[in-house]
Amino acid sequence: MADVIVLNREELQQMLSLEIVIPVIEKAFVAFADGRTVAYPVVREPVAEYRGIFGIKSGYLMDEEVIGLKAGGFWLDNPKRGLTAHQSSAVMFDPRTGQPTAFMDGNHITTVRTAAVGALAARSLSREDARVAAILGCGVQGTGQAQGLLQVRGLREIRGYDAVAESADRFAKTLAATGVKVVVAASAEEAVRGADIVVTTTPGKAPVLRDEWVKPGMHVSAFGSDTKGKIEVESSLFARARVVVDDVTQAITIGETQHPVAQGIIRTSDIVATLGELLAGRKKGRTSPDEITLFDGTGLAFQDLVCGQLAVKLAAERGLGVRVKLS
Repeated sequence: MADVIVLNREELQQMLSLEIVIPVIEKAFVAFADGRTVAYPVVREPVAEYRGIFGIKSGYLMDEEVIGLKAGGFWLDNPKRGLTAHQSSAVMFDPRTGQPTAFMDGNHITTVRTAAVGALAARSLSREDARVAAILGCGVQGTGQAQGLLQVRGLREIRGYDAVAESADRFAKTLAATGVKVVVAASAEEAVRGADIVVTTTPGKAPVLRDEWVKPGMHVSAFGSDTKGKIEVESSLFARARVVVDDVTQAITIGETQHPVAQGIIRTSDIVATLGELLAGRKKGRTSPDEITLFDGTGLAFQDLVCGQLAVKLAAERGLGVRVKLS
């Protein structure tokens, strides 16, 4: 059996920056639209006694010859233990033999690949003259989303709102280094009113974004809903918006789109495109300055795997990681 490379979070943070990951994620979405990537059914199950959700996302990258998974989830009480609520690990295998090839931290990969998707969605769907962004949910994911937006739009102001004041303060301090004006809003409504781009990254089960706050020309990216029952966006907004998703099946079962579809506000056929179709140039993103656009990002296994494969390549070049023999 070949060696298995083990990579820790610090090594992944050294290797996988947003600038490097965005084009890799874009290429992976196009491959997904071309049928060169397979996403297997998602496992998402509650761990009630520990206020957690355990999940597995797996897939197969044909061109990269990688098959694998990311396992982990979200534990609400982790911050009290000094841990981030999201915890995950990625494992990759050789699809020709089934032998494991790599094991690595999944937390940084999740953050950077989700931020990259947010950047690509905003590039495809927000107005080019967007200057004000609102981030609802200022934890690790919200901070990453703000950093991703700065890669694709010339923002002059970022507004952050979080129910936990400490999270909002950390958000503001982290982004202060970018030179962009950062405002901590007193409410979600205050953050959203007058913004050009809104990103939601909350774990809640009640809408944090109301339909009435969303003006013509605004772009919304919803990233928090990745489990049945989760909701961030008032469902009536979907009737007014041009809706794009990362994957239709996931969006209508565990994503934000599950609710308007279940309520009959929209049909599956009302989803105009997947992000991969936009990036491949097969379908249009925004079609007018006044259009409201909405992206539902549920997170797909190929995003983690393509980042993991890149990390394995870079680790070999830089002599990072620990190699372990399992037999």
